[in-house]
Amino acid sequence: MPLYEYECKTCRKNVDDSLAVIGKKADKKTVTELVKKYDNINHIGVLDIEKEDVVGEHGERDGDAVDLNFYLNEGATMVFMNLRKNFRFSELIYEEKDEKKVKCPFCNTKKVEKVVSSFAFTSDLSTNMPKPDLSNLPPSVRNKTKIGQYIEEKDRPKKNK
Repeated sequence: MPLYEYECKTCRKNVDDSLAVIGKKADKKTVTELVKKYDNINHIGVLDIEKEDVVGEHGERDGDAVDLNFYLNEGATMVFMNLRKNFRFSELIYEEKDEKKVKCPFCNTKKVEKVVSSFAFTSDLSTNMPKPDLSNLPPSVRNKTKIGQYIEEKDRPKKNK
């Protein structure tokens, strides 16, 4: 009984369309219209990284919802999105015919596609994921980004007394 990951095409398209509009014109009015237009988006915040200024923000953030962050305009603009449900979800498939019954838990559409699972990157889920590559970010953003050296308790060396 394998576990597969799926993406809802409709919910993902809402996010992609929002990013395309924000990439062309980022202001408070545009952000407000997008949050009202797409029901799977709770909150959108747009930040100009170079000016360190909030360009536009609308909606109510939900602590139990999914947060996604995107860089636009070659890393000069950062978009924070708070989604009611993530467009990516996992399903246990017992038999091949069960895959035809898979539907999005948020919008209940059957327009879903199987995606490469993030579980496939590690054979042992207790291992730490590799640190992200920041080389493709502009120098002004890269210099402001800090990645900590936190080591989880399970991975720390044991002290024998």
